[in-house]
Amino acid sequence: MPRYRSHIALTVWPITALFVLELVRMWPALRGASSFAAASPVTWPSLVAHTVAVLASLAAYVRGWSTLRLRSPTEAGPYRSEGCRRLQKLAGWLAWALAVAHLILRWFMTVRVGPVALSHYELLRGFLSHLPVLGFYALGLAALGLFLSQGLAASLRAWGLLRGAESSRWLEVGCTVASAVMMLMAINVLSHFVTGRAYWMGA
Repeated sequence: MPRYRSHIALTVWPITALFVLELVRMWPALRGASSFAAASPVTWPSLVAHTVAVLASLAAYVRGWSTLRLRSPTEAGPYRSEGCRRLQKLAGWLAWALAVAHLILRWFMTVRVGPVALSHYELLRGFLSHLPVLGFYALGLAALGLFLSQGLAASLRAWGLLRGAESSRWLEVGCTVASAVMMLMAINVLSHFVTGRAYWMGA
């Protein structure tokens, strides 16, 4: 499915990279405020660079869906079915709502207290503890998990790595597991800011 490769590259890969980078940035918080401040310092240039990356990735996402040329409205494209394609688009927009909201939160914290990582840590502890905010983040992460699961499988399908029903099924299961692991890591970080505990700190 070579004709779908630009769609996948523009819609799936940028937000995947942003998510992984943000997860790496937030992971040291599991060891406390001092570890977070030491490993993830906050600076104005880094915030501006992150903002540019998010906006460029969002523009790529919009462009990616415009490049998806279907022979009929019911065609599945690189996805398993038409329903999966529609679900992918909905999940993608929910995931991007989370990404943009999180970017706005970073700007709000930096404008309010300056580029001070310790202060950001404390603000996140308070902000993410509010039930509506926690619910929004949980919904966004669920949508992102679904988006990445289907997107990774679509990547393999578009590059011809899913051949045959059996191999396709197992590789899609692998993509689902990989996405679920990343979401569990994100939920681990989120739960730390809510409860103050780390359920899994890694190495």
